[in-house]
Amino acid sequence: MIFGAAPCEDWGFLADYLSPGMKVYCADGGLSGALAAGLTPDLVVGDWDSGGHPLEGVPCAAMPAEKDLTDLQAAMELALADGCTELVLCGCVGGRRLDHTVFNLLLLEWLKDRGGRGLIVDGESETRLLDGESCLLSGGPRYRYLSLAPLDRVLTGVTLEGVKYPLKNAVLTRGDTLSVSNEQTAPQARVTVGSGRALLIRSQRD
Repeated sequence: MIFGAAPCEDWGFLADYLSPGMKVYCADGGLSGALAAGLTPDLVVGDWDSGGHPLEGVPCAAMPAEKDLTDLQAAMELALADGCTELVLCGCVGGRRLDHTVFNLLLLEWLKDRGGRGLIVDGESETRLLDGESCLLSGGPRYRYLSLAPLDRVLTGVTLEGVKYPLKNAVLTRGDTLSVSNEQTAPQARVTVGSGRALLIRSQRD
């Protein structure tokens, strides 16, 4: 689990994503989020410009203020180097920096290209990358809305099952809003992208 610096009033939603032995990394100001969630960091990374700081007894990777990547991406690189390939990213959307939110979402592509898989979560939503693959959403409609946002110009073979507005072998184009605000109606929903990359976003958590 990697904490970014975006603020959150209640970290209780993380209980659904925690597992025994999970490592916790903090990107700069994400340290305050981890501590507020009652978690002890395994590593703190940052240039200390967003509220983070070295913590006694916790390994620290200090970064220069002027660098070619964000503290979050640096923390992700270190997690991959430690053998972590499944990353839960929190404190990464919202806040005062829209540019950081956009780039954090795009880091799911960067992670995929390096053999990893990521899930960005907050109190109201979760976002994952689909790359010519199928995803089974089980456990019932925990989120009200389900949206598929194309990253490539064209997606082909898009099939949505177990939802209010199903699709079968559809073609989606980037910028069109056809695939926004669907709703899961069955205990299990399946989202399939035949070719192309897209963000699968579930939002408005129960």
